[in-house]
Amino acid sequence: MFAGMTAMAAMAFGLAPVAASEPSGKLIETTCSYAQVDAALQAEAPQMADRLHNRPEAQSKVQELLALPVPERRQRVQGFLDRNPDVRAAVQRRKSTPEGQETVAKLNRVAETCHNY
Repeated sequence: MFAGMTAMAAMAFGLAPVAASEPSGKLIETTCSYAQVDAALQAEAPQMADRLHNRPEAQSKVQELLALPVPERRQRVQGFLDRNPDVRAAVQRRKSTPEGQETVAKLNRVAETCHNY
């Protein structure tokens, strides 16, 4: 849910990895904890939060990713995208849709507000 969060994190949210076609972005760069991101997600994108909460494995992946230092997050996402060029292509296609742009905007708001929680 979600890469944006990173490819892995966005996928963990049960979404196409819309927000992270490259290993950078507001959620990859965040210093927020998982608890802060989760609270911001509930406030800014409750449907995504519900999807995440209904997938314990996805929650674990997001927690694991956010526990890494930013350079390691970038490296992990880059490795994932390098091993999965079809995912990278799907991300690019999805990002060009209105729904994909809306998802990116929501995940950016999560990253921008998570420090408030």
